[in-house]
Amino acid sequence: MRWILPLLLIALAGCRAEPVAPDYQAANAALMQRDSRRVLTMLRDDRSVEAERLKATALLQLQDLPGAARQLDLAVKAGGNAAVYADYAQLELIRGHLDRAGQWQQRAERADGSALMPLQMGGEIALARGQVELALGYFDRALARHPDNLAALAGRAHALARLQRWVELAPLLDRLDRDMPGDTELALLRQAMPPAR
Repeated sequence: MRWILPLLLIALAGCRAEPVAPDYQAANAALMQRDSRRVLTMLRDDRSVEAERLKATALLQLQDLPGAARQLDLAVKAGGNAAVYADYAQLELIRGHLDRAGQWQQRAERADGSALMPLQMGGEIALARGQVELALGYFDRALARHPDNLAALAGRAHALARLQRWVELAPLLDRLDRDMPGDTELALLRQAMPPAR
């Protein structure tokens, strides 16, 4: 799942579960610029669910998995929400704990089945389990609500490649190439396609 991590971190930064206070808006902007330490400083004294979640995302960007887990535990204790549970699913997926990732994803989906991150994580976990049709369904549901989300588009591309649905994959890769020029994972997907006749 290493291929999707940068896109997921960007998606997490933009996936808010509470009204956007000025500090959270600035923190999201800093996360998009991968200025993780600034986020930790900015929200140091904020103990809200959203602040703990944003700090966890910053720690994920810094590859501090134990620190991210501690922040997510605090977010859950502060009340939790679909975004927090989806973030925990992502953390467990990164750690390679598919069963735990699935449990957190299900909790996220129960909390808000139409939100982007529960659907995105459902797709990622299904891909990791080899349930490619299920993954494609999750990505399609995410894209029905967020048609320009790069993480969901990239996930759909990987699912289509695994299913060898080349006719659908080709235009999707063209679209992603415009938004993500030079991406090595997209180049690998293009190489996997059979030669045009």
